[in-house]
Amino acid sequence: MARGLSSFWTFLTSERLSWLRLAAVLIGVHVVSNWLQWPLESRLVFPFLPLVLAIGGVWWLLSLERAEDVLGRFNRDEAGVWRTTRADRIRRLALLPFLVTGLVSFLVLSWELWRIGDLVRVAAALLITFGLLAMTGLYACRAWRSRVELRIDEAGVFAAPWRRAYGWDEIAFAVQPSGPRELRLVLTDAAAQAAGRSALLAAPLAPTGLFPNEALAALRTVQPELPIAPWTSNGVVLPIRGATDLPDVSKVGTYG
Repeated sequence: MARGLSSFWTFLTSERLSWLRLAAVLIGVHVVSNWLQWPLESRLVFPFLPLVLAIGGVWWLLSLERAEDVLGRFNRDEAGVWRTTRADRIRRLALLPFLVTGLVSFLVLSWELWRIGDLVRVAAALLITFGLLAMTGLYACRAWRSRVELRIDEAGVFAAPWRRAYGWDEIAFAVQPSGPRELRLVLTDAAAQAAGRSALLAAPLAPTGLFPNEALAALRTVQPELPIAPWTSNGVVLPIRGATDLPDVSKVGTYG
């Protein structure tokens, strides 16, 4: 029971659901805002579409390889450890305009409600305003904070989305790059059962500045015999231990 609740909480707080949580917050704010503005003659309009377009543009620009090169593609303080890059931290801060705009909107709304003497709604609006202020500060601090995104050493592999490290004896093989910019590893059956999760591990590489071939090369630098194989939708193509199945061997061999 405890493990089930823990797994459910991990799922709810996972980075994959960040946009879903944001949508839920926006819907909640919209409902509360309608209630607060009900006595007003004119309603405040939240500039949702311009903000979405602006944030989308910033995300697209920062996802370009050129932007990463300008801002610094890597953030490393020791060998085998990749911390959050500057480009990714700025990308995370791109959501701040939502919070700041909401904060300003509720301040204006509090003033309008004060002018008509609706003290109950004024108190509610101010409570939400202070909550948004605290949330904005907390989000800004957490978004700009640099954390260890990926660590590869003799003990094994750690990635921030996994919230733990996996030893080399727990890793069956690495997945050959294809598609998303991420590192994918496959656990042994015993390790997957012990962890209570699926065998496939995936970690986005954009926060590290690495590309898949570079990440695999870093793995091979520490663990030269690590098998590499494709991952198919119908199952796993088992690797030949010691074989290099990468399409571009030169990139892997020249890393670091």
